Amino acid sequence: MTVYWVVWDAAAHWVVDRLEREGALPAVSRLRRQGLFAAARPARPNCQTPPSLATLFTGSWPRDHGVTGFTVPGGRGGEPWSEVSGFSPEFPAVRPVWDALARRGLRGAFVHTPWVFDGSGATGPYVDGAVTAYGDRLVRHAVLAVRPGEGRTRRWELGPYALQVLDPEPGEPVTVRTPDGTAVALVPDGGWRPVRLAGGAEAPGTWLACVQGADGPLVVHTGVWRPRFAGGDEPVVDALRSASAWPFAGEGVGPLYRSGVFGPRLAEGGDGRAEDVFLGSVECVARSFGAAADAVLATHGAQLVVVYLPMTDDVGHELLGWCDRDSAAHRPDVADAAWERITRVYGWADEILARVLDRAGPDDTVVLAADHGMVGSTHLVHLNEPLIRAGLASRAPAGEVEPRDSAVYYHPANNGSLWAGPASTAPGADLARAMRVLAQLTDPDSGAPVVSGFLDGDGVPLLDGSAEHSGPVYVALADDYQPTAAAGADGPVVRRTPKSGAHVVNTGSSRLHAVFAALGPGIAPACGPPVVDNTRPARLVAGQLGLPLPETAGTADGSHAPHALPGSASPHTSHAPHVSDVSAKEPVLGASTASPLTLPPTDLVARRAAHVSGFLADRGLAPQWLSGLMAERVGDGLLLLTSSPVHGLANATSDLDFIRIQEEPISGPRISTKIFEGGHHLEVVSFSRDELQANLHHLAALAGCEPAGTVAGFRRWDKEREPRRKQTERIVNGITLNGEAPFLDWLPALSTVWSRAALHSALEQVVHLSLAEAAGERRGRVGYAFNALLHLMDALLSHHGDVYTTRKWYLLRWTRTVRTAGWRDARTEAVASEVERLRKQIGGMLPASTDERAMAPEYLSLAEEAVRVTETAARITVRCVPVDGVGTHAFLPGASVLLAAGGGLVQPSEGEPSGQLAHPVPLSGLAELGADRAAWLLRSLRAGAYRLEIGYVEEETV
Repeated sequence: MTVYWVVWDAAAHWVVDRLEREGALPAVSRLRRQGLFAAARPARPNCQTPPSLATLFTGSWPRDHGVTGFTVPGGRGGEPWSEVSGFSPEFPAVRPVWDALARRGLRGAFVHTPWVFDGSGATGPYVDGAVTAYGDRLVRHAVLAVRPGEGRTRRWELGPYALQVLDPEPGEPVTVRTPDGTAVALVPDGGWRPVRLAGGAEAPGTWLACVQGADGPLVVHTGVWRPRFAGGDEPVVDALRSASAWPFAGEGVGPLYRSGVFGPRLAEGGDGRAEDVFLGSVECVARSFGAAADAVLATHGAQLVVVYLPMTDDVGHELLGWCDRDSAAHRPDVADAAWERITRVYGWADEILARVLDRAGPDDTVVLAADHGMVGSTHLVHLNEPLIRAGLASRAPAGEVEPRDSAVYYHPANNGSLWAGPASTAPGADLARAMRVLAQLTDPDSGAPVVSGFLDGDGVPLLDGSAEHSGPVYVALADDYQPTAAAGADGPVVRRTPKSGAHVVNTGSSRLHAVFAALGPGIAPACGPPVVDNTRPARLVAGQLGLPLPETAGTADGSHAPHALPGSASPHTSHAPHVSDVSAKEPVLGASTASPLTLPPTDLVARRAAHVSGFLADRGLAPQWLSGLMAERVGDGLLLLTSSPVHGLANATSDLDFIRIQEEPISGPRISTKIFEGGHHLEVVSFSRDELQANLHHLAALAGCEPAGTVAGFRRWDKEREPRRKQTERIVNGITLNGEAPFLDWLPALSTVWSRAALHSALEQVVHLSLAEAAGERRGRVGYAFNALLHLMDALLSHHGDVYTTRKWYLLRWTRTVRTAGWRDARTEAVASEVERLRKQIGGMLPASTDERAMAPEYLSLAEEAVRVTETAARITVRCVPVDGVGTHAFLPGASVLLAAGGGLVQPSEGEPSGQLAHPVPLSGLAELGADRAAWLLRSLRAGAYRLEIGYVEEETV
C-alpha cells in the first residue's frame, strides 16, 4: 500500500473549486467524485510558504514547529533582528510525518520536497529516492538583448557558467553555445529549449528562449540551480538523475514579466504576449517537475510518495488578483483572459495528478493538498516608515530600518511581525504605541484604513492598546494590502504593487484556504466537514500508514492536547468505540479571545472539557463510572455529554444529557432512555453513524445555500430529519468523557445555519414591530421589540460560534459575551453595543406614561446592519402576499372578510387598502406605512391570511 501526497503550492480552494466545476480539472473531479473534498485553513498568523508547508507536513502549528515566515526572525539562537530561511534544515522543530517511516520499516520517495535533506545533503535511512534543488540556486532568471546584424559573439554569465550568444542576421535564429560547445538555435517566439551547462547526470541546466521584448528581441533563461539526489533505492535515484535531462526550473520569470521587460501586461493594455512568455517559463517548471514525478512513479516501491508542484503559486501571484471578485485588484476587463491562462497552468498540475491516480492501485491512497490559498493584492505598506517618523524606529544609512537602535521595528524578515527593539525601555507600552501609529494609516487615494488589527503569535486578535503584550505582534492588514520591510523613504507609505496575488498574514479570509482532497481505503465519498485545519492532511497520511504523529501534531493552534477529564484516558488514546469517518477531530481555527468559533481551538476544547470536568466533580461522578454505566444500560458507542455542562451554564439541578452514536442502523422514533442512579437523572438518545453523517452533510449544504434557502431548510429540518435540529447542535458541541470534541469541525456550518435562522426570526419580529407601531399599538410593539432583541442576540452569538438552542440561556450567554468583549471585529461590536443599549432601555417603553418616541426606525436600521456584519446580505427587502386560496369578500358596511381554507378574518375596511406590499420594498420603507395600511397588514399576518417574505440582496444594484 502506498500513500501518494501531491502538493500544489498556493492552490486556493476557491480557485480549484471553480475550475473543477468548469470541467477544467478532470483528475480533481475523480477525487471529488470518489473521495473527500474540503477547504483547509492555513498556518497562522503568517501563511507564507514555509510556515504553511511546515504545518501541512507536520500536522502542527507555527507555535510548535517554529517556522514563522519565509525567513524566520532570529532563527534558533540568533539576534532577534537577524533572520534565517524558513526552509533551513534546522527547521521544523516538529518533524515531518515521514520522519516516522523508519519506525514502521516503511520507505519514502520525494520530489522537490523540503526538509528531506539535512544540512550536509544527506537523507534519512527511510528514503528510497529524493531530489531537490531549491537549496542551491546559482543565479536567478535574466535576459540578454539580442542585436541582429551586428555579428558579434557575446559572453553571458550564468553564475559559474558562461554561454556564448551569437547575434543573428535579421530574421535568423539566435545561436547560443553552452560551455561544452553545444550549439542551441533559438527561433524567435519558438518556445523554450532545455540546455545542460556541464557534463554529468547531476549537472545543472536551464531553459532558454528567444522572445520579443518591449524594446526588441531578447534571450531569456529561467535561472540555474544545482540539483541533489539521494536515496537507498538505486533504480529510483538513477531515474531521477535521468529525469534531470529536463533541467530544474524552480519558478517562472514572474519578476521580469512584472517589470515590463516583455511588454505591457494585460492589465496595462497589453495583448497577452507578455503573459504568454511568462506562461512559457511556467511550463518549463511543469515539465521539469513532471519528469521527476514520472521517474518516481515508474520505479518506486515506497509506501509514501510526496510530490511538490510550484506552478500554481507562480501563476497566482501574477494573474489571480485580476480574477478575485472580492478584491480591489479585480479587473473585469481582463479577468477572462487571465483566467484562461490560470486554467492552463492548473491543467498542467492536474495532468501530473492524473498520472498519480493512474499509478495508484485500489489499496493506495491519493491525497491532494496545498499549503495556503491566495488573495488579490493592490498595495504594499512600508510599515517601518511610519514607525521611523514617529520616533519609534531608527533608519540605517541605506534607508532601511536599523533594529539595533529602534524601540519598535517591523522585522526585516517581512513575516508580518512587530518587535520591541533594544532601545525600548517599556516594550509593552512601546508596542502599544506602535500599534496606535499603524492603526492610523490610510490609503492616500481612498482614505480607507489599511490596518484591520493586530494578532499575537497564535493569530489571536489583540485588544486595542494591549500594553501588556511584549511581542512579537503581527500586523493584519485590510484586504488588498500587503506588508513590506523594504525602505520606504523615497515615496508614500502605501503604494501600488504590480503583483496581483499574495499571502502573508493570515487574516482569516476564506480565499486563503487551501484545497484538500483524498481518495483511498476508509475514505468514504463526501465524508468529512467542508472546512478543516491544514493539520488534517498530515493526520490522514499518518493514519493511512499507521504512523504516530509528533506529540504536538494535530492539536489545532497549540502545543497542548485537549484536556482529558480527571481519571480518563488521554485524548489521543481514547477507548471509545470507533465511529468511522464521522468524527473529524479537527477543532475550529479562529481568532478571538472569547467567542467559541474564533477561540484558539485547543483553548475552546480545553475550556469546554474543563466545564464538564468541574460539573462532574461537583456531582461526585467519575468519567469511568459513567462510561461503564452507559455501556451497561444502552450499549457501546461514541458517548457525548451535551447541553449546559458543556457551555459552562449548568447548576446543581441540571440533568446529565448524553447522545450516543452507534455503527448499527436505527429505525423508528427516537425516544430517550432515562436512567436514575445514585440520585442522578441521566438521559441518553442514540443515533446511527450513517444518519448522523447524512445530517452533518445536510448541515454543510444548508450553510452553502443562499440565506433564504438556509432558513427554509432549517425550518423544515425537524419534519424531515434525524437527528433533529436541537440534537444536531448538541452533537457538534458535545464533549466525550475523555475530553475530546469529535464533531467540532462542523461548528462553522452550524454557526452559519443557526445564525441565519435567528436573524430571519429577528427580521420577522422587526417587521411586526414596525407595523404595530404604525398601527398605534404602543405596548404590542414593545413585545415584538423584545423578541427581536432576543433573536438578534442569538444571531450574533451563533455567528461567533456560541450556538445553543435552549432559549432560557440566551440572556446569560449574551451578558457573558458582552462582559468579555468577545466580538470578532469593531463593526460587530458596534452592533452588539446597540443591541445592549436597546435591551437596557426596553423596559422603560412599557409603562403607559411612556413618551411617544418611535422605536421602529432604530430597530429597522439595527436589523439591517446585523445582516451586513454577519455577511448574510447587503440589504433586505420585504413583501406581504396572501396565502394560497385566500380571498377578500364584502361583509358588513365598512368591513370586509378574508376567507381561506383554514378560516377567516374580518377587516374594518371595504376591500384591501391600496399598496399591500405586493412587491418587495426596502426594509427601511416600512417606517413610512400609514396607520390603516399597517393595521390591515398586521391583522392579516397574525391571522395567517398573509405571509411575510424576506428577501436577501447580495449587493447593491443600480
